[in-house]
Amino acid sequence: MARDQEPVSDEAIEALQEEMAEQQPEIREALAEDLGGEPEDYSAERYFQNLDSDRTGEAVPDGGD
Repeated sequence: MARDQEPVSDEAIEALQEEMAEQQPEIREALAEDLGGEPEDYSAERYFQNLDSDRTGEAVPDGGD
């Protein structure tokens, strides 16, 4: 169970983030091959930058009633 586990150290989180960053080019290549487009089309950073610039000043619904 999760409550019996030790907390994850900052060093372990940083190491995982580095591993994920190293895999990004391969993942983008695979996505482009499988789904079409260019590998750069599958950049999360680029996507969120474009999303932020497209919605500047726009109200965001909170999903409430």
